[in-house]
Amino acid sequence: MVGLAQLVLVSLVLFAARTLVLERPLKHGFARNVRYNVQEWAALRHDPAALQASLERAARSLDARVTLRDASGGLIATNMAQPAPPLSATEVEALTEPQRPPPPGPPRPFLAVPIPERGPVEAYAIILMRPPEPPPENTAFIVCAVLVCTAITSLAFARTLAPPLQRLARVARDFGAGKLDTRAGFRRDDELGEVAEAFDEMAGRITHLLRSQKELLANVSHELRTPLARIRVALDVASEGDAATAREMLSDITEDLSELERLVEDVLTTARLDLSTGGTLAGTPPLRLEHVDTRALVDKAVSRFRANRPGHRLEVDLDATLPALEADPVLLRRVLDNLLDNAGKYSEPGTTVRLLARVDGPGLRFEVADEGIGIDAGDLARVGTPFFRTDRSRARKSGGVGLGLALARRIVDAHGGTLALESRPGGGTTARITLPASAVP
Repeated sequence: MVGLAQLVLVSLVLFAARTLVLERPLKHGFARNVRYNVQEWAALRHDPAALQASLERAARSLDARVTLRDASGGLIATNMAQPAPPLSATEVEALTEPQRPPPPGPPRPFLAVPIPERGPVEAYAIILMRPPEPPPENTAFIVCAVLVCTAITSLAFARTLAPPLQRLARVARDFGAGKLDTRAGFRRDDELGEVAEAFDEMAGRITHLLRSQKELLANVSHELRTPLARIRVALDVASEGDAATAREMLSDITEDLSELERLVEDVLTTARLDLSTGGTLAGTPPLRLEHVDTRALVDKAVSRFRANRPGHRLEVDLDATLPALEADPVLLRRVLDNLLDNAGKYSEPGTTVRLLARVDGPGLRFEVADEGIGIDAGDLARVGTPFFRTDRSRARKSGGVGLGLALARRIVDAHGGTLALESRPGGGTTARITLPASAVP
């Protein structure tokens, strides 16, 4: 747009300079010279020698080629090797009517002037036209005009660029200094607007990431503190009691250690999947693919859920024949465990959790449904984001650091599948996993 504005402005200035400064004065000067010479020729019509000398001077000073004829077309004098042809009677008559429009056709290459200027035409002069050329010194004026126009538009362009760029630089320095709530905050329909919007989006993502890391540290610290405290209490009780009491405490300690192990594994697996690039992590594939028996995989997840959540009813609905998968059995088992744990965690004891496995076209579909508290529509889109937990889940003090569902989604994505959630507050939640045909041999 600035380039177009410069082009338009320079064109207008050049046109105005040519019209007002160059062409109009030259035309006016040429017209004055013609009028003066015509008056001189009219006075010298009856002195052939003086008239011829005047025509020669006009040829030298004005570069004018002139032929003088009487009203009937007879030749009076000329400074041309070949005199100009006479005008027709109609053209001669038109000389006394300057307001009459020119005859149709191409413009005439000569100027016809009546003698005398007013009254009946006694003679006329035919002057061959040559466009007047501006003197060489006018080139400097044109160059100066172009430079001035360019300077004005460049200054205007710089004034539109400098303030937003200075603001972006200031915002970037403030953000780098730790003011994470700093944003550019301006909207423009140009490239600078796109840069400002991209900066604000980047700042928002970085702020969310840093906040999530702080929440992760706080949540992990809390989740580690609870089982560690229980283990310490159990060890103290066991050390003060007899052998039977110590053996009873061993099961509690084993359960707490398993909880710690799952937490650490979730964090490490999430980090491993985050750092994986192009399917590799330091040269090691993030997925350890094996030929997996789907029914055996489901049976292990079912056994673990029933052992950990004896207060819930688990309904299992499997197709009679389930195809085998080429997958990472450890990670895929963790997906089913996380979904079943969430279903039990966010539903009351005595309710039913349903696990379904179906052949879906050339692929395979798993579904885990509960009758729990459900998820608000506003939170449903964010569920599965690392470290995010809904307010209702926090209110229930259900534990967790917001990694389970995010980890499950990433594992499914790494297998080329999809994980979708359907939920409504108070109506339970359904998690649906679909593995594509490429994952089914």
